[in-house]
Amino acid sequence: MSKLNYIGKSVPKVDARQKVTGQAVYAADLHLPGMLYGKIVRCWEHAHARVSRLDLSEAQKVPGVVKVLGPGDVTRNLYNTGVLDLMVPEDLGQLLGDIEDQRIFTDHVRHQGDAICGIIAETEEIAEIAARKVKVLYEPLPVYLRAEESAVPEAYQFDERKPGNMAFQLPEALFPDNAYGWGDVNAEMEKADLVLEETFTLPKVKQAQMEPHAYVAHYDQSGRLNCWTSTQMPKCVHNKLARLFELPMSRINLVSTTIGGGFGARLGMVFEPETCAMAMAVPGRPVKVQSAREEDWVASESRHPGKYRIRMGFRKDGTPVAADAHFTSDRGGYYTHGSGTAFTTGSWLTGMYKFNAIRYKGDTFYTNQAPSGAFRGYGNPQTNFVLEQMIDRACEKLGFDPVEWRKKWHKQAGDDGWCIGVPYSSCALDECLDRGAEAIGWKEKRARYANQTGSKRRGIGVGVMNHTSGAMPMLLEHTTCTVKMNEDASAVITLSCSDLGQGAHTVLKQMAAETLGMPMEEIHLLVNMDAAGFDIGSHASRTTYVGGGAVLKACEDVNRQLIERAAQRLDVPAEDLEIRDRRVISRADPEKTMSVREICHTGVYHFVNPQTGEANGVPGQIQGYASHFPSHNSPPFGACFAEVEVDTETGEVKVLELVLAHDIGRAINPKAVEGQLEGGAQQALGMTLTENIHYDAKGLCRNNSFTDYKMLGPMDMPKIKTILVEQPDPVAPFGLKSVGEAGPVNPVGATANAISHALGIMFTEAPITPEKILQALRKQKVA
Repeated sequence: MSKLNYIGKSVPKVDARQKVTGQAVYAADLHLPGMLYGKIVRCWEHAHARVSRLDLSEAQKVPGVVKVLGPGDVTRNLYNTGVLDLMVPEDLGQLLGDIEDQRIFTDHVRHQGDAICGIIAETEEIAEIAARKVKVLYEPLPVYLRAEESAVPEAYQFDERKPGNMAFQLPEALFPDNAYGWGDVNAEMEKADLVLEETFTLPKVKQAQMEPHAYVAHYDQSGRLNCWTSTQMPKCVHNKLARLFELPMSRINLVSTTIGGGFGARLGMVFEPETCAMAMAVPGRPVKVQSAREEDWVASESRHPGKYRIRMGFRKDGTPVAADAHFTSDRGGYYTHGSGTAFTTGSWLTGMYKFNAIRYKGDTFYTNQAPSGAFRGYGNPQTNFVLEQMIDRACEKLGFDPVEWRKKWHKQAGDDGWCIGVPYSSCALDECLDRGAEAIGWKEKRARYANQTGSKRRGIGVGVMNHTSGAMPMLLEHTTCTVKMNEDASAVITLSCSDLGQGAHTVLKQMAAETLGMPMEEIHLLVNMDAAGFDIGSHASRTTYVGGGAVLKACEDVNRQLIERAAQRLDVPAEDLEIRDRRVISRADPEKTMSVREICHTGVYHFVNPQTGEANGVPGQIQGYASHFPSHNSPPFGACFAEVEVDTETGEVKVLELVLAHDIGRAINPKAVEGQLEGGAQQALGMTLTENIHYDAKGLCRNNSFTDYKMLGPMDMPKIKTILVEQPDPVAPFGLKSVGEAGPVNPVGATANAISHALGIMFTEAPITPEKILQALRKQKVA
């Protein structure tokens, strides 16, 4: 590729100034004329109950209350906050068994925090006061917090469409024997010299994005429903709201506000239905709903917890012969994202190593926890905790160095990827392992920490990962982009890709500037849902890969039009022209040239000389367009090395250093990539060491705040070194691969392996807390 001017440059984020000066407008910042305030009244006392009586009369009497809404005052249509049903063909969705099972306000509480009714008032304070006046009588129902509890035959049935409370399992029609994989696992396992079998427990962890959930809706005088939201998937939410309220999409206007962190927490709908229902009850006046952090914790989605049973077989020479895995996850009270993670958890497993045979089964059961949903990595951190520890245990038993074993047996370019039948287009994991090992001093520390005594013991571990750049071919991948060239040759790019704070709009502008050959300052990126075409949304680490591909194609369409118009004016074949330094130039005769500005200007200001009849240019404003469906998903790979120190007297784990070496294809903005990896590592360490949502026996959450939910802060974080391995992917735009979701994946396995290396104990339950470490040390009588 010729010299690049904007790709590979760590330019500042385009919205950095607005954010640090407080000028960025989040949904909670909005104050519209005549605004009212909505309060969702939730059930805090029960995790499972029937509403036997709902008395709203006292709440209605509070001065300043405009309206009180019960279940019968809003649409009774069912919906599903997830959007997977929009990403697959209808017949496939039926095979998957996706269902709609949520209502705006319910009389059947399925988890603590379920919405009972709504208050609309002149102020937030009045709405709060009125909410406390609502009287609800509940009939308690049995509470199930684990899949094994709700799966028993005599358990209360959540939904008659899902017998046995099994929300989802890989369907037989698509996956014979309800399994994903290849080969004859039983036959291959017979050939194994070493068979390992374990059951792992994965925690329920929260995205904990900084911005709380806030929404504004306004059912205006024209009968149009306007909704301001920080959703990751505006076009899908647009569709879902239209379906829920039975309105044509043209009567719904979705406005994307600044997003204060996504991580999957804003995938699909969150509290948009309740907010819009309130606005439709008071036409002409906007309504704002903002959740308290405690509400967010109990009412919105988290990562899937569950049991991961796995059996793996190896030959003496290290050959991985078979893997047999089954992940049963706790769904929570509703179906949302029921089918997604149950599949991807297995796809990350099948995508990593060259087993002769793999059989993965995934299912999920209703429970009375808050619903499980999307969280950065979408099933991959769960698999990484299991897979990477099992590989290390096998290496220990068979006497192989964990780095060398991984280099020999990980999948390469040309092997089937995470989606069977779709081969990897590139893989630079060997270089990641080599450079990462050298950076952390793998061989020297591995040997030094082999036989330790004393109360402070150090360990070093490695974990690898594969992920994806978008979800094709399993799910719809589509982004539309328009590039309008103004008459002064500046450009306006219109699309509906969300920027979650990761810098997506910055890198999209970098890609546009590179393709158009113009300064980023002359490009405006417009995100307007009425004007912009379709985009499936920010998920699956797709925005730079797929959104960037759309920008690239639309800009190339602009360049094509510029050359065609210049060819007409210069009387030179288009194939002999090129764009250089913002001019269209003949390669054969550089004297024949036109500026891009002249072409754009005369396209708009098109005149005909009345005396000669000659036109001053080719008429028509230039607009590039792309409706982009990528042909691949260019999976990234990565190696993480972790060094830890474990105090055997307190059980405390101190992570000393992380080295993150990632196969990034090509870094569009290196600093942004490093930020994604380091932020992801913080979430990974939390899942591995401290984070878990705790419920008591009644199903009530005991740590629904930043005070009680332990996340790693700045002082807890280790030294981090990032290594960007750049081997451009042959089919990706500019050779790039994704990074957003890759960050939190393999620090999970690497850290767990480092702890195991320090103590000689493998931990099968995350998070690995000091209490669990001390219990394990006592059990194994480690002095």
